[in-house]
Amino acid sequence: MTQISFPLDKAHEALDQFLNDGDREHDGRRMARNVLDAKGNECLAVILDPAHHRELLDTYHAFNDSQEPNEDPDLPPGYRPYIHSPNATTDRLLPHEPLHKPLAHAMYRKPFNELPRNEQDRVIGVAITCLLRATFDADSQGAVPILMLSHAGDDPEPRQFWQLAYKTDVDGLFLRANGNGFFGEEWQIVTGAGWRLFSGWWSREDAARAAAAVARALPFIDWMSATPDAFTDKSKTALGKVLRRYHVTGLREDQPEPEPLTEEPATT
Repeated sequence: MTQISFPLDKAHEALDQFLNDGDREHDGRRMARNVLDAKGNECLAVILDPAHHRELLDTYHAFNDSQEPNEDPDLPPGYRPYIHSPNATTDRLLPHEPLHKPLAHAMYRKPFNELPRNEQDRVIGVAITCLLRATFDADSQGAVPILMLSHAGDDPEPRQFWQLAYKTDVDGLFLRANGNGFFGEEWQIVTGAGWRLFSGWWSREDAARAAAAVARALPFIDWMSATPDAFTDKSKTALGKVLRRYHVTGLREDQPEPEPLTEEPATT
């Protein structure tokens, strides 16, 4: 919409032109007038066509309404990002903003906007961790969104994108299925940090059993934040023993149960 500006001492002229002149927009509405301060910098008032004003109000109220969760009684309870986040897209599934205010108060006793950048980053990190640990479909199979690294062999650069994974009994270890197996789907063990730990199991049950064995063998690893740098030669050897017993084809009774490592490996 075309807008014409007037200094403050000519505000009466702006109103008179708005009401009485014949200049109209292509849709027939009166052209808007801006009233500026004495220096001509700050806009103090805007004279608008009534229809345009109603459209702005309707848009404002519609936006506010869209920010409220749409709790559909026909859906199961739990975390549903496509409903709880009106701005959600395929690459933004974690609406962590509503947690900023309560977490900032709990962690620093200050409003989020008053925190320095490094403390805001900590609050955001805790908020995302909380959402990762939340159940996506509490009464179904326990799927949660994980920000995972791309493992496609032809990917020209490392990328991260949200994918759903199934929770296991181990905090921070999750299962995903893909269709790359010779006999159908194969199951992967992925960490909360988005790293694919192992893959190739022919059944979800075998993969879950292997994940539990991995956690027993390395009880000191925080799987929600673990990266490849968290593993020393000793821990890699322990993982190899787990895979030999909890094989992708099933449990191998001829292999011994791996002993848990009692010493936490150094990390970089």
